[in-house]
Amino acid sequence: MKHLKYFKESFEFDKNEKINKIKNLKKLPKEYKEVAYKLVQYITHAENGKVTGLSLHPDLKKKIDENGYPSGFSMGVDKNGYFIHTHRARSKSHPKPDGITVKEMKFIDSTG
Repeated sequence: MKHLKYFKESFEFDKNEKINKIKNLKKLPKEYKEVAYKLVQYITHAENGKVTGLSLHPDLKKKIDENGYPSGFSMGVDKNGYFIHTHRARSKSHPKPDGITVKEMKFIDSTG
């Protein structure tokens, strides 16, 4: 049981710390920052005007669930909009999250 306690603590993260890093990004527009605050998860990383490792936006998640598209990727945001990514590749940025195409989703999912 001692090991279970350690394992649980290793996945806890300080959400406020990650939100503060997003707030301090100077190149990211305010409307994208506000969306990013809601989608923060433990793998979220904010640096150089972009935020990666966000959970999927509800609009994108709805599109994926309705049509059975793959979802093996994370979401990110930069000054140009929303994108999806894995550790190997990312899509181009789109002004709205549901603007990400099926072709991009399938390709990015295949790289992960």
